[in-house]
Amino acid sequence: MTLAWHVVLVLFAKVILPPLAPSWFPGLGATVVNAVCFAGAWLILWRWGWLRTSGVATLGRVRRWWLAVPMLLVACSYALAGLDGSATVLVSSLVSLLWVGINEEVASRGLVQQVLAPLGAMRAAIGVGVLFGVGHVQNYLFFDAPLDDTLWQMLSAGLFGFACAGLRFAIGSVWPMVVVHGLDDFFQIRSPGAAPDWWQGCVYVFHAAFGGWLLRRYGSGAAAELHSVVRDERDGRCDLAGALD
Repeated sequence: MTLAWHVVLVLFAKVILPPLAPSWFPGLGATVVNAVCFAGAWLILWRWGWLRTSGVATLGRVRRWWLAVPMLLVACSYALAGLDGSATVLVSSLVSLLWVGINEEVASRGLVQQVLAPLGAMRAAIGVGVLFGVGHVQNYLFFDAPLDDTLWQMLSAGLFGFACAGLRFAIGSVWPMVVVHGLDDFFQIRSPGAAPDWWQGCVYVFHAAFGGWLLRRYGSGAAAELHSVVRDERDGRCDLAGALD
């Protein structure tokens, strides 16, 4: 599923769609590509009856949304150096990167995590993080990113994805992570310079530790609940098929 999602993304970004970067909306191409990929993941979840259980069509446990605040503060820390670009560029970037957040959270923390949930919370979260991190190798293969930058991005994305997986189990919705993800990308990309290495190292440690804490505190019950819901849905479909036979 992860491979197919990335193949579709690359095809639309590099082959199918023409370059879309009008002066009034330089991020139009990225927005369209991510909207298309989001629609594909949404259709699969809808077809399988997983829109709510995957956290896509629900706000989850709203009283636990505060758990996303630490990751939101980390994302906002990248804006301390200011933002680079004109008003048009900033607005365009914000819209397109929020769509990146929607697309990647629905596909990764929604669809992929729902499929991996029967493995248990910790294994599912590790799987989500690894797949999400490795997926960023496409930036080197297809989008001309330097190899060393790509490797660091894969590590960063993997740990970020692991923490987001913990949040998804705790909250039961992907939407808090959509906001965190979109703003994290926006502030990092529009920052006039890269964050210091020591700070980035601290962020790596934080994401690993925070994700582990979330999984120990909330993961077991949430994963068992998801597994039970999926099993009941499958049993229900089997019973319906038997009745029709």
